[in-house]
Amino acid sequence: MLPIEVEEKVVDLLAVIYARVPWGKMKTSKNPHDIFNHRVRAASRRTTLYEFVSKLCNYFGLQSLPLEAQSLVDELRPYEDEILNTLSREHIPFCVRAILRAKEIKKVKREAKDGEEV
Repeated sequence: MLPIEVEEKVVDLLAVIYARVPWGKMKTSKNPHDIFNHRVRAASRRTTLYEFVSKLCNYFGLQSLPLEAQSLVDELRPYEDEILNTLSREHIPFCVRAILRAKEIKKVKREAKDGEEV
């Protein structure tokens, strides 16, 4: 079982990646949440956290890791085995939490952008 602070950082990492995915450009009839869940689970089968993040970004056509995520990845590396095992088994609740957090991230960015335009 992951410590709660590690769990929160995993959710933050997934949220940052989810928020960067160009969902509007995706040509699919499937629910984006289902796609994200499936790809997180598939990427969790990688050997290291770096491989997991690289594979997850590649699944969505992201050519780089969002900068704010790199410090999270580095902080999480000591727990990479537990994280990858947990995500392979519990990907749905982690993804739901990450999607909710990503929506918050997008809302804050949108409000900041709207505030600049006024």
